[in-house]
Amino acid sequence: MAVITKRKTDNGERWQAKVRRKGWPPASKTFDRKADAEAWARAVEREMDVGAFVQRDDAERTTFREAAERYKREVLPTKRAQVQPRYMLDRLCERFGRYSLASISPAMLAEYRDERLKVVSPQTVVHELGLITRVLKACQLDWGIALPQGIPTTLVRKPRVSNARERRLEGQEESQLLESLAGKTYPRAAVILALETAARQSELISMTWADVDLRRRVARLRGVGGRETKSGDDFRDVPLSTRALEVLSSLPRPIDGGRVFPISQNALRLSWDRALVSARRAHLHRLLVKKLEAEGIDGDREVRALIFKKRQPLARTVQLLAELEKKDRMLMDLHFHDLRHEATSRLAEKLQMHELMKVTGHKSSSMLSRYYHPRAEDLASKLG
Repeated sequence: MAVITKRKTDNGERWQAKVRRKGWPPASKTFDRKADAEAWARAVEREMDVGAFVQRDDAERTTFREAAERYKREVLPTKRAQVQPRYMLDRLCERFGRYSLASISPAMLAEYRDERLKVVSPQTVVHELGLITRVLKACQLDWGIALPQGIPTTLVRKPRVSNARERRLEGQEESQLLESLAGKTYPRAAVILALETAARQSELISMTWADVDLRRRVARLRGVGGRETKSGDDFRDVPLSTRALEVLSSLPRPIDGGRVFPISQNALRLSWDRALVSARRAHLHRLLVKKLEAEGIDGDREVRALIFKKRQPLARTVQLLAELEKKDRMLMDLHFHDLRHEATSRLAEKLQMHELMKVTGHKSSSMLSRYYHPRAEDLASKLG
């Protein structure tokens, strides 16, 4: 039987319901009205009768913000990626932070999903819902906080994601990129090594001279901060081509060792972005000069007018440039990670599949196939 007692508080009289039953943990809750306390007690007793009772106290007392902050302190430091999840949790707390864990429902999450899809990509929404799932799982499995509705994200349909890429370097893109990186010692070397080893950006940044053996022509790749790689391995040894050896040999090597690339991943990303813009602009200007000269116009003079803006370029110059920007896709939609696709496709021409998987770190042929993009003309040449 439930016990209903009246309690006097600073806010007036309140009613506390207590349910004690053999084999179940005691449950209690306080209400403003006696009828609410009695209704709650009956509901708890029914759940105990059918074996469906879940202790709600901790879930009702803990807000999502409190759970997220604990996740940051206890779980995130053990993860490979930390910066982005931390930023993402702050954003999620803006929406769900004030709600108790018990009150977060599938309907609430579905509404959030639909709102976010209007401003961000489906991939971002999937990552956010996945992070909510991980926080709630930590509550259940690690901290003993029972969720009366289970993990609500399991009842929310995830957006369909189509993020497969087949982008490879075309034409003179490689040479033009490296030309725009002239004088940028470390970013230029990182691009070449990415093309020669299929290493990820984070793996290159984490590489130390202690992990490079130029005599054996082997480099040991690790994950962020020297931890495990994205594939879950402690490290991955990759062979070094002649070109990779030349690049590594040209880099400054301190006596006490240290990192091969003493720059941050963000610095490398910024250098890449700037090089793309610079190479793209130089490419368009070269094409523009040729087209203008074909029409009897001084192309160099017109391009200088565009760059230095000391005079107004001809209307024909502006028109041709607009057409080139629209039609020519050279150096457009190119990511640093696409170099891993390019490297994998090149290495596939020299290595067997099981050898290639050792180099790239892929665990299955299906994952490897996402990075292998042979050109049809290259395959045709093999047929003879």
